[in-house]
Amino acid sequence: MATISSDFTIDYVNKRVYHSANSNVYTVNALYSYLQDTFDELAQMDDTIPMSAQTPTDYTLINGWFMDEPSFQYLKGGAIQTSGYSGAIQILLLDGTYVNAVAGDIGKTVLDDGGGAGELLAYDNTLNKWWIRSASTIANNSVMTISTGTGAGDANGASVTGENLYPNVYTLGSIEEDDTQQIYIIQNGARLTEWWPETGAGTRQIDVLIKVKEAGTEIDLAKITVFLRHYPAGGSADLYDHFGIDLTAGGRNAVPLATSPDLNNLTATATVSGYSDITIAFVNGTLTYSAISGAFTNLEPVSQAVSGATGIFLYQTTTTGAGTMTLGNVVGTFNGTNVITGGTSSATATSSSTLTEAYTMSKNFEQGSSFPYSVIIGCATRVLTQAYEYFKYVTRVGSTFSTYPTAKAQGGAITHSALQGQQYIRAHEDNQTTPDNTYSPVKASPLGTFAGGKFFGAQGVWIENMAAADVQNFQLIDANGVTRTPPNKQSVTITNLLSGDRVSVFRTTSGTTIDKAMYSLAAGNNSGNSTVVVSGAISNDTPSSGAIRLVDTSDLTATRETRYTYTSWSGSTFSGVSPTLDRSYTASDDKAYVPFIDEQASSTSITVQVIYVSDRTILLRVRRKASVAILPFETTGTFGSTGFSTSAIRTTDTIVT
Repeated sequence: MATISSDFTIDYVNKRVYHSANSNVYTVNALYSYLQDTFDELAQMDDTIPMSAQTPTDYTLINGWFMDEPSFQYLKGGAIQTSGYSGAIQILLLDGTYVNAVAGDIGKTVLDDGGGAGELLAYDNTLNKWWIRSASTIANNSVMTISTGTGAGDANGASVTGENLYPNVYTLGSIEEDDTQQIYIIQNGARLTEWWPETGAGTRQIDVLIKVKEAGTEIDLAKITVFLRHYPAGGSADLYDHFGIDLTAGGRNAVPLATSPDLNNLTATATVSGYSDITIAFVNGTLTYSAISGAFTNLEPVSQAVSGATGIFLYQTTTTGAGTMTLGNVVGTFNGTNVITGGTSSATATSSSTLTEAYTMSKNFEQGSSFPYSVIIGCATRVLTQAYEYFKYVTRVGSTFSTYPTAKAQGGAITHSALQGQQYIRAHEDNQTTPDNTYSPVKASPLGTFAGGKFFGAQGVWIENMAAADVQNFQLIDANGVTRTPPNKQSVTITNLLSGDRVSVFRTTSGTTIDKAMYSLAAGNNSGNSTVVVSGAISNDTPSSGAIRLVDTSDLTATRETRYTYTSWSGSTFSGVSPTLDRSYTASDDKAYVPFIDEQASSTSITVQVIYVSDRTILLRVRRKASVAILPFETTGTFGSTGFSTSAIRTTDTIVT
């Protein structure tokens, strides 16, 4: 059975303690005890001791003794700092035509432009990095070789010296351990290469030493974030967790984690990866344009000539002339002169400014007030269960999916940066001493969670264009931290139709009496207009597009009513009216009414969704003379808080010719 004395070696000549064999992991106390036991022998009384203990979990390398970086990976249960590295051990990065150092170079003299600099203590050929026992700084661009050795290169900057700190980090809490769950650590924007969990430990929990200070300088202020985001290829993912910690003080540090099976995330990654038609766009800022060719497509990719900058289109203030454009997921630098082109629409805009960084844009539910959001997600008409699993997939362990969160520095400057999905925590981070807005992270799933058939968005996350069945199955939190719920949108659905059927669903005053006085027309509805303006606000349960019928009360002929279509409405105005008005409506009692449905069927059913305001009595009519003709079908009903659905009765008209 291996012991610490067979796994760690003491190099008396070069004053090194290093791991030399096997993969066993020992407590720092075990190493300290082994060294104390070794150096209390009479034969070692002429040697200085390598390590001192301040507490049972805090230790210091002293008296010039050195331990290389890989050796720390075989230790646990305590922290180690150094005392005496400063001014005695130089750390040097090399470039040029670098030649790998070899094990036989250890202890040999490093030559600085041909002159002796000191003994090589350790090397890292991946980073082109050497540790040299020397009191003198090595200058930038020095030609470095090893006397009678192999390694060589040019100094890439001057050498640095100072103390190191390796705090101990261990996880605890209830985590899932039924699979190959991998805890990972992000430090200074990069994932550390795992040497954990400990082989044979029987747990996925970790107990490791992490370097947070080198040569007297803290690495990212000694902060790390520990993640556990398990999503195996076969599905059956866990709810995620992470924990950030400041290790400036060193010592032994507990990191609490808690994970459990996610019963709403069972689909294999091979399937969920196919949901990539979902677009996740992070608001990054605005720029102005001096000219634009028309409408860009929502959430389409855009690129700029010459600069090569790219982004996702989110909003434009105009479709002609000058205006402002909001962009997300910006890569590169948009300049203030060149043309921006839509990847789907082929629309173009001539930029007149660079990007002004921002982290929110306004979004609103249909006919609702606008509020700020930071992440705009187009769900590609997918059900929200699929969208949720995709959100988990792009933020799982190992995900290199690009997110573009923003941060606010002291003084208020906003910047955005690309971040791998496995590192993503929240859409915006305010790093000011007194933050303006602190986004609360959602650890279990950073873009939002799913429970009870409903999606709950993380702060600043807006979702849209989901499957019709899910238009109410979500709850959002805007950028200001205020919960927002969608209006109660319900469907009017008529089934058992044939293409060519004429179908109308009217609001009624009672029974079968159609309400033809829903609105009074305002002044200014003149012949040739493509808008219709009514007196007062349009009711929120009006279809977003459809048909509107105008009643000219001064016309007593069969032409007193005219049917038009409209493409949108807002406030008291219907827009996109077609054909344009065939007359001027001048009477103060001219009226307008809007059916829920008023169209010719193109398939076996017609559905329209509107916001439920209150119960509405309705009249349904389905008529068809074309083959196969049917007797006119008519029925009444109520559009209520759960909508209205019925099937047309098709009775063949055997008499009509």
